[in-house]
Amino acid sequence: MATTVHPPTRERTTAPAPAHPWYRDRNRQLIALASIIIAIGLVVWLVIKSQARKEEFASQRLDHARAAAEAGNLPLASSELQKLMQDFKGTDAASEAALTLNQVRMVNGQSELAAVGLRDFLAAKPDPKYVAPASGLLGAALENARKWSDAGDAFSNAAKAADVEYLKARYLIDAGRAYREGGKTAQAVAAYREIIQKYPGSSSFTEAQVRLAELTDGKM
Repeated sequence: MATTVHPPTRERTTAPAPAHPWYRDRNRQLIALASIIIAIGLVVWLVIKSQARKEEFASQRLDHARAAAEAGNLPLASSELQKLMQDFKGTDAASEAALTLNQVRMVNGQSELAAVGLRDFLAAKPDPKYVAPASGLLGAALENARKWSDAGDAFSNAAKAADVEYLKARYLIDAGRAYREGGKTAQAVAAYREIIQKYPGSSSFTEAQVRLAELTDGKM
């Protein structure tokens, strides 16, 4: 009996899937990164636009409140300024509203209340550009309340915070006056001498010389 010989069978092997070229993954990473950057940029743009609109609305409210004050309607002005400070906290207009509100209080004979409001404002660490005017206004409020020493300190702080020489000199004149009224002659002399030594070109220079001569019997 003949034997049938079958040809040897070959094993079928599955060829491995070709590996993705390295640049294909790299491209995906770049696309993902670009998408993230675009998304972040969009969010930042929206935040900036939103803040700009907020500042614009707050500025309009501030103008209306100031108009009420100029028209003599101090209660309405005070109410509008307080609402603005609450609704638009963190904006420049809100900071300006705080200063305006306390000016209104001083005009209304509420200097002690204004002093409390200004101290709270300064304690909240406002933008540095508001420190000098707020401190100067605090000095005026305390002076009105006849708290001379505290007024002198407030004016001195205003002078330190001011970034313009003529303002520094002006606040020091105010400090000298308040200290003098409070019987703190040494502090008053120091304020006037600082003007003479540091700000000889200011409009307050001559007044400082006169006041210093009055306190020191002509000794500069």
